[in-house]
Amino acid sequence: MKEFQVIDDVMPDVPPADPARTMGIRAQLMGRPPRRRLPGWSRVTLAAAAVTLVLVGGFVVVPRLGGGEVQTAATSNVPPVLAAAADRLAAQPPGTGAWWRRETLQVERIRTKANPSFTVEQRVTQVLWVNREGEDQLEQGDVTSTLLTPADEQAWKDAGSPPLCVPKGKCAVATLFWPSADPESLKPVTRLPIDAEALKAELLTRRSAGDGQTEAWWLWATAKWLLFETQSTPGTRAALYRMLAGLPGVQVTDKVSDVEGRAGVALLFEHPDGYQQQIIIDRGSGDLLAAQTVLLRPNGEDGRPDGRPLESWVIKKQGWTDETPKG
Repeated sequence: MKEFQVIDDVMPDVPPADPARTMGIRAQLMGRPPRRRLPGWSRVTLAAAAVTLVLVGGFVVVPRLGGGEVQTAATSNVPPVLAAAADRLAAQPPGTGAWWRRETLQVERIRTKANPSFTVEQRVTQVLWVNREGEDQLEQGDVTSTLLTPADEQAWKDAGSPPLCVPKGKCAVATLFWPSADPESLKPVTRLPIDAEALKAELLTRRSAGDGQTEAWWLWATAKWLLFETQSTPGTRAALYRMLAGLPGVQVTDKVSDVEGRAGVALLFEHPDGYQQQIIIDRGSGDLLAAQTVLLRPNGEDGRPDGRPLESWVIKKQGWTDETPKG
């Protein structure tokens, strides 16, 4: 399995990767089907400038670790630390405002085909807007590229200092998680159940036969879309945590850090191909911190895994607001 996309600008003499094959590889790595255009979704807007990180009234800001203690009863398949975070999240009000706004920082590590090879880290800020009718817009900042380590810098120099990914050029990063189910069949997401078992049963009614995935991976992919790409309610989000914790193969581990150094309780799901997906949750509020994919075993292109995420989506803030999109 190929874990890294080749940067065309780094190796101009290497033919560009076939777009369909590239998306197929990314889909296999991230546990989701290739991206497709969906009916009823509004035009995606790409902003020219990176979005400034400012606090806007009405947002649910991802808080620092900590917070008051609450009493919660542990269930048979949800560890107390996750159950407490889910309870805190479920207790949050649904929110008011015309638009649901989610701001993320995406970080992606790419191994080049230069000789010698080196790793580039790409970063981009994205802001997703969804209104009460379910229409969405996406604003994206410039992509920035840096060499990951001093060793990568030396390898880059030894390779002749080829150009790194140029913002707004051929360099591109993944934009959205996509569900395994038809997203139109899950709408309105604000009316999905807030009980874990009822939610699982409801989601499985939307599963198509012969999708090629196990039930656990299908639910994981669909839940990740509901958590990161939709205005699902705090109650539904808390139910998704509990549902995921009960899936076979999913582990719950405390004190897992995202690429920004923020620690939280994490849902971990290991794929047989040797990578692990992580959903990291703030213990004090139950809000999302990040989703990450980490390589667990060596492969032919990247050598020994170093524990750094291959891809990471960091939630800066999300929630309902009366602010409106730029476009």
